[in-house]
Amino acid sequence: MIETSDTADLSLDDLSTEVEQLLERHRLVEVQPDQRVSRKADPRTIRYYTTLGLLDRPTIQGRQAKYNRRHVLQLLAIKSLQLTALPLAEIQTFLYGLSNSELEAVIDSVALTVSERVRQAKKLIKPTIWKEIVIEPGLKLLAEEGWSPHIDQASIEEKIRAALSSLQIAASHGNGGTRDAHTSD
Repeated sequence: MIETSDTADLSLDDLSTEVEQLLERHRLVEVQPDQRVSRKADPRTIRYYTTLGLLDRPTIQGRQAKYNRRHVLQLLAIKSLQLTALPLAEIQTFLYGLSNSELEAVIDSVALTVSERVRQAKKLIKPTIWKEIVIEPGLKLLAEEGWSPHIDQASIEEKIRAALSSLQIAASHGNGGTRDAHTSD
């Protein structure tokens, strides 16, 4: 069940704030595939959704529009489904006539899917960590953390000797033939 604050009589601004906090709590603002879609449910957007029939009309007390828990759930469901790249017309068709518990199920389902996608993406984007070993002043060896040799030690030593030889030759020719690590061709 989605926990909301006391949502019996929310003003338009209160509704906007409540929905924004719940979207953040459920991590439904981290991923927004369509940059044209507002992450937030600001008052202008809420009025627009009401005009389209996506959101139930508020009750009017005096001259004030008042919103309730159902409005909160409807907005959360709309914003959640926008993360799946559905257009508003399809969202309206999908949400039409759903009960509060069905709206909660939609929100929970999308939140689970989004959090799984974020978790998978974080696994794929793992930063490379390098270990630095100072051989002597001016000479360092870098190894990726977790590196283990895929060839025998003699081959590695041979490659290091060749690299050192290349550095010595370059030094004797005034650095000709080697590139500075900070420049590119």
